[in-house]
Amino acid sequence: MANYLDNQSDAQRFAQMLADYDRRLQALERSTQAGFTSIEGGGSLDIYDDEGTLKGSVGVQPDGGVALVPVNTAPPPTPTPPALEAVLAGLLVSWDGEWDDAYESPSDFSLVQVHVGTAADFTPDVSTQVATITAPLGGTVTIAIEGYDAVWVCLVAANTAALTGLASTVVEGTPRQAVPKDLIDGIITETKLAEQAVSAAKVKLGAIGADQLALGAGNLAPDPSFEGPQTTQLIVDHPEWTLATPGNNSPTALSVDSTNAVKEWRSLQLAYLRVLPDERHFLAFDSKASADFDGSAAKLFLRYDDADGRVLGYGVATAPLVLGGPWARAQAQVQAPAGTVGASLRVEASEASVGRVWFDNVEARTVVAAGMVVAGSISAMELAVNSVTAEKIVALGITAEKIAALAITADKLAALSVTADKLAANAVTATKILAGSIDATHIKAGSLTADRLSIGTDGNIIADPSFEGAVSDQRVAGSPYWSIVTPGNGTARALQVSAVNATAVTRFMTLATLPAVPGQKLWLAMDYRASADWNGIRISLYGQWLDALGNVLGYSTITTGDGVAVKGAWTRITGLPTDAAPTGTTQLRLACSTVDGTAGTVQYDNLACRVVMASGAAGARAEISPQGLQLFDDAGEEAVALMTGRPNYLTLSTDGLPVATIDQDGGAGFQRLTVAEGFAVGGADWTTYLDQLPRGILAIDYQASTVTASGSELGFVELSVDIDPTRMYRIVFEVRANPSAAGGELQLRLRNGGSGAPTITSPQLHIAIWPMAVGNSFTTRLEHIVPGSDLGAGTKRMLITFVNAFGPSGQTIALYGASTSLGKFYVEDIGPHIPETGGYNTGGGSTTPPVQKYTKTYSATWSGSYANRGAYNSYWGNSCYQGYYSSTNGVQASLIGFPSALGTDLVGATIIKAEIYLYFDHWYSNSGGKAVIKAHKHTSRPSAFSSDSESKTISWARNEGKWVDITTVFDSTSWRGIALDPNSTSSTYYGRARGYGQTNPPKLRVTYTK
Repeated sequence: MANYLDNQSDAQRFAQMLADYDRRLQALERSTQAGFTSIEGGGSLDIYDDEGTLKGSVGVQPDGGVALVPVNTAPPPTPTPPALEAVLAGLLVSWDGEWDDAYESPSDFSLVQVHVGTAADFTPDVSTQVATITAPLGGTVTIAIEGYDAVWVCLVAANTAALTGLASTVVEGTPRQAVPKDLIDGIITETKLAEQAVSAAKVKLGAIGADQLALGAGNLAPDPSFEGPQTTQLIVDHPEWTLATPGNNSPTALSVDSTNAVKEWRSLQLAYLRVLPDERHFLAFDSKASADFDGSAAKLFLRYDDADGRVLGYGVATAPLVLGGPWARAQAQVQAPAGTVGASLRVEASEASVGRVWFDNVEARTVVAAGMVVAGSISAMELAVNSVTAEKIVALGITAEKIAALAITADKLAALSVTADKLAANAVTATKILAGSIDATHIKAGSLTADRLSIGTDGNIIADPSFEGAVSDQRVAGSPYWSIVTPGNGTARALQVSAVNATAVTRFMTLATLPAVPGQKLWLAMDYRASADWNGIRISLYGQWLDALGNVLGYSTITTGDGVAVKGAWTRITGLPTDAAPTGTTQLRLACSTVDGTAGTVQYDNLACRVVMASGAAGARAEISPQGLQLFDDAGEEAVALMTGRPNYLTLSTDGLPVATIDQDGGAGFQRLTVAEGFAVGGADWTTYLDQLPRGILAIDYQASTVTASGSELGFVELSVDIDPTRMYRIVFEVRANPSAAGGELQLRLRNGGSGAPTITSPQLHIAIWPMAVGNSFTTRLEHIVPGSDLGAGTKRMLITFVNAFGPSGQTIALYGASTSLGKFYVEDIGPHIPETGGYNTGGGSTTPPVQKYTKTYSATWSGSYANRGAYNSYWGNSCYQGYYSSTNGVQASLIGFPSALGTDLVGATIIKAEIYLYFDHWYSNSGGKAVIKAHKHTSRPSAFSSDSESKTISWARNEGKWVDITTVFDSTSWRGIALDPNSTSSTYYGRARGYGQTNPPKLRVTYTK
C-alpha cells in the first residue's frame, strides 16, 4: 500500500535515516585509504610522486628480500670543503656536516666519501676513495698517506640509492714527518726524560769537561728574542736598528741596516754585565744576511772593561756568512782577561756599507770550570732548572767522578741538551732506557732500518728463522737435546730436537720473547721433518701470551694434530689461530715443541711468526695476514674472508644491514645488478635465452588511402625490413577491398625486391586469392611464414600488389583503409629458425612418421687426463688437464665421455647443432687461456689417448663455465664425446677443466632431427 509520510512519526524516521547516511559517508571519506591493506603473495608496493614518477618500491623485491628500494632520486648536495690536520704519515680529515648548496642533509643521506688525489684537478672515482664518513652531522677520519708530498682531498656525498653528488672544493694537505735521524737536536727534550733517567751510570767518564757547566738561572741576555719593551727602548735612538717579523721560530728579530757611504762597524749594546777576571761565558746567536750585504761578519761579543772603563779585549762569536741564505746559528766560549770588572754584551754587523743583517735568539751564559768542582759535589740540589744545556757539554767533558749519584734528573736537563754528539758509541743500551720512555712520537718514519732490527725486514719476528747464524748457535748452546744439523729444507741448516726418553716427554725451544698487547693475533708457519722412528703425539709452533709477572694467559698454536704428523719427509704447515692475546697480556713467548715423545728426532726450518695487522681488537675491524684479508662487522662477526687454505666469502652491508653476499660456494645475492658486458646464465650467454623468444613486429605500415586497379596488376604498399637468416618470420597484409561489380577474384601478391626497389615483376613469395561473388566491400588478408634463410640476410624491400581477374568487363577493385579501419602491412619475428619436419600423409595409416626435431642434454659419465698424450694418468682422477706445464707429465690431453643413450639417439639422426659445457677453474695465466676441442668415438675411458684430428679453439677465462658451439667438429653421429688436446708446449694452452663427478661437470647438448 502507498505511504505518503502523512504523519509526523514517518517524517522523523526518514530524517533520522538521512542523518545516519550522512554521518557514515563522512566517516568513510575521512578514513585511511589503506587502513587494513597488506601486501600479499610476495609482491611489492610502488611509490609515485605527484607527477607520476616512480620513486621507490616497498615489499618483496625480485631477489626475495624485503626492503624499501629508492629509485629516480636526486643526487645529494655538495659537502663543504674538508678541514685537514697533519698527523704522522697521514692526515686527519674532518667534515662539519654542512653543505655548500643546501641548508639541510637530505633524508636519504648515506655517507660522505673521502677522496685523495696527487693533483689539485684530480677526478674522484673508485680508485681515489680512501675512507667514508657516515654520520650526517659530520665527523673525522684518519687516512694514511704514502710518502710526505702534498696531496689534495675532497668530499663526495652519496645517498641510499648509491647516487653521488658533486665533489667539494679540494683542500691541500701534507702529512707530518718525524725527524730524519735517530738522535738529533731536539728529539730528546726535557719532557721525554723520566725522573732520575740520567744518573752517574749514564754519563761516560770525562763527559763533563772544563767549561761545560753554566751557573745561575741561565741566559744573561735580558730579551734574547727581541720581543719585549726593553729592546724597543734600546733602538729608540738608533734608527739603523729596527725590529723585523718574523724571527727564527719567534715573532720578531733585530735587524740592522748597513747602508752607508763608507764601510763601518754598527753595533748595539744589549746589556752590561758584572764579570770577574778569567770568568768564562758561552755565547750563541741566530743570524742571516741579505744577498747584497758587503760586510765582513755578523757577531755577538762581550767587550771586557777594567775599573776605569778601559777596553781590555773582546770575546767574540762570529757567524759564517751565507749571503741571502737561511737562518744559521753561531756559538763560542770566551774568557775574560785579567783586570776585568764588567763587559758589554753587543751584536754587530762588521765593516759594511750595503745590505742588512738580522739577529735572533741570543744566548750568553756563565760557565764553571771543572777544576773548581770537587768530586761528587754537584748533586741535583746544586743545578738550577735548565742549567745544563747542550752547548755547555763537549764530548767526554763530564766525568763520572764529578757527578754524584742521581745528581742529574730530568728537570735538570734543558730542551735539546742531550744530542747524538754528546753520547759515546753504544752508551745508550736497552738497560739504560726506562720502559715506555720511547714511544711512536719519538721515532721518525723510516728511521728504524734493516740494520737496526735483528728480526729482519719482512715482518717475521723470529730472528734467524732458518737457523743459519750465530743467534741459533747460541740457542742450542749447552742443550743436550737441541742441536743444529745440515742440511735444512732448502737451506744450509735446520734446528733438531731429540725426542728419545724412557717416558713420554715434551721438549720445547724458546725462539723469542717480545712485548705484546691484548687483542693481538699471530700468523704462524713452519717446515718440520719427523724421523721415521719418531714417536710422539704432535709437533707444534706456538705463542704463549704472558702477563707482566710471566704467567701464561693463553696460547696461539699451529700443530700437526694428534697422531697425524708426517714422518720421513719435510712438510710445511701454516695457520692463523683464532685465539687472540687475552686481557692483561704484556709479553709473547714463541716456541717450537715435540709433545710427549719417546723416540726419534724432529727437525724444524723456515719458521715464521707475523703479527696480524688489525685496525682493532674487537667489533668492526680489518685483519691482514699472509693468509689473506678478513673484515668484521660491528658485532665482531666475520663479514669478508679472502683467505688461502679456507673457504672465502664476501658480505656487503649498509648501516649494519647486509645487502649483498658472495658465499664460499660461489653463490651470490645482490639488491641490484648492472652488467656492462657479457652476462651468462648456466654457462650460456643471456642472449642465447633471449634468442629462443620471438622478437615481435620488426616493421609495420598503416594504410588510410584508396588505390584502384582495373584488370592490371598494381602495387599498393611497400615495407623494408632487416632479415636475420637464423630467424623465422610472419608477413601479414590486411586491408578492405571494394569491387565495382560482383564476379571474378581478387589476387594479392607478396613480392621481394631484395635490396633494390620492388616492382610488379619482382619475385613472388606468396599469393592470396579472394572470390568476389558479391559486389560488396570485404576485408582481405595475406599471411606468409618464411625462414630468414629463404629471404637472405640484410635489408629486404617487400611489395604488396593486387589485381582483379576473371570479372565482368569494366570491373574495378579498390583497396583502402579508413581511420576506423586502417590497413596493416607488417613483418613479425616469430622465433629462431625451425627446420621443416613434416611429411605427406594420405590418412591410410601406413605412412612413415614425419621427421621431428629434438634437443637433448647429456651429462658426462667418465673423464680423465693423459700424460704425454699417451697413457691415462690416474693421479689427476677425473680432472681434465690439457697442455704443457713441466716434463713430469709432458703435453697433456683429456677425454670426456657421455652415456650410451647418446649413441642410441643419434642412430639415423641428422645433427643440426652440437654444444659442449666446460668449466675451467685454472689456467697458467690469470687472464685465462685457450681450449682446443676435438671429438672422439670412445664409449668408455680408454687406457691410451686418441681422438679425431679436426679441432676448434676457444678462449676461456679462469673460473668460467660456458656453453660453446662445437658443431663443426662434432658433425658425425658416430662421435661419443670430446677431447681437450692442444698438442702444444705454449703456456697459453695449459689449463684444467672440471670432470665427471666434480662440481660444474661437462655436459653435451645436441640438437638433431630424426
